[in-house]
Amino acid sequence: RLELYADTRPRPKTLLASPGLTTMVLILEFLLADVAQDDAVAAALPATLRLLRRRRPVEVASTPVRSRWCGRLTELLRSDCASARHAGIALVVETATQLDEAAFAAHREPWAVTLLSLSTQRSGGDAIRSASAAALTELLAVASRWPVQRRDAAVHAPRLLGALLSMAERPSASATADADVGGCSVEAEVVTSTLKLARVAPHCVRAQRSRLASAVT
Repeated sequence: RLELYADTRPRPKTLLASPGLTTMVLILEFLLADVAQDDAVAAALPATLRLLRRRRPVEVASTPVRSRWCGRLTELLRSDCASARHAGIALVVETATQLDEAAFAAHREPWAVTLLSLSTQRSGGDAIRSASAAALTELLAVASRWPVQRRDAAVHAPRLLGALLSMAERPSASATADADVGGCSVEAEVVTSTLKLARVAPHCVRAQRSRLASAVT
């Protein structure tokens, strides 16, 4: 299990030095090893997220290593293991913020399609549906940094809003008690995601204002 900068495995001294390109590549390589097994990734997730946020290794990693990392996240999203899917959702959100436009464009669609599918599958449970919708909303927000990405990603906004409204209109009995990987209630996450989507895709939300008003009253 990865612990921030220190765990039971020996680490190269470069990992403890000032961050440079080689250090960042090594960090991402270690993180790849920590998320290699679907049934073990949940245990490594808190430390993995801390390291991603503090060092931001994806920003400067080499293209091959970054591609392997992003590809592994796609695999986690599609895993049969529920905890691996939850971990993949959290890691995709953090990783997307560290990608340049070219890298984001290369992985945006596989992530968006899978997240949209997860957000509409009732059999997956409320927590993973709301977490997937929240993650896709964040992807759309990242896409809005670049005109071409914003245009291409906008195709997912109507179905995403539909998924959010469906969860708001028909919450399950456990909706307020069920928590996502960030510890936020499903009901609160749905509201937050809808508000964020209104900023990212206002025309889409305005088109559904009547349904939206009914869902929140």
